[in-house]
Amino acid sequence: MIELAERPRSTWWGLIRLTPAACWWRLLAVEVLFGAADLAVLTFCTTLGGSGLWAASDTLRLAVSGLIAAWGWSAKLRILDGGHGILSALRPDPRRIGRLAAWLVALDVLGLLRLLIHIDIETYTAVVFSPAMAVVYLGSLYLAFAAALLPMVILLQGQGLRRAWGLSHGGRRTVLRVLPVVLLGALVIEVLEHWQAVVLSTSPQPPYFFLVQAAGLLVRVPLGTLTAVLLYVAFRLSSPVPAGVDGGRSRPTGAAAVPVPRDT
Repeated sequence: MIELAERPRSTWWGLIRLTPAACWWRLLAVEVLFGAADLAVLTFCTTLGGSGLWAASDTLRLAVSGLIAAWGWSAKLRILDGGHGILSALRPDPRRIGRLAAWLVALDVLGLLRLLIHIDIETYTAVVFSPAMAVVYLGSLYLAFAAALLPMVILLQGQGLRRAWGLSHGGRRTVLRVLPVVLLGALVIEVLEHWQAVVLSTSPQPPYFFLVQAAGLLVRVPLGTLTAVLLYVAFRLSSPVPAGVDGGRSRPTGAAAVPVPRDT
């Protein structure tokens, strides 16, 4: 387990350096595994859409991506919080993973909006090409910030959105730790998806599609790993958990986390 031992001079950046020191390769391996799974789902859904089943393709893509993201969070948090090996980290907790996946899908405003094109294309077009789209995008960013600690809250504490919302708004230091991670991640993904769209618009052939998506994976893997570490440390600093307690479950034996003072 990653040990947040008492270190009087420890700073947030010191904990950032400490946390992945003993498990960085496992985090990267898990990120690659789930990133590859997501790429496989994207490829399948694109093929399905190419046969004319775009509504089913987009719906399946949204649902399965949420499940993959939730399971990936579960594996990464098992490594970060309990020092598990890769195989042990991959062992799922269906109830909590399913709950997190449902919330991830429900909070994906832009993903849900894209489904509107299959229900009422005129309304979809009116929203996307209107000033209201800026409000929708800003709202999605705010929800991403408000729920940024939701994976930790659900998977480690067994609590829900209200708890995550309270933590993300609970102190100036927490806001300053979480908000830049959310904004930077959103910016990188936006630039990456724009680049992919431009490239695929000129070279849509299947080989190019796979190469472009694989290139995107090379960006998403370190980004996802770094995001997990930063948000996990922000969560631990804003919501200390007594040693031996993990949402009502006993922690694994080994190094125990020492409570870190809560932000004020």
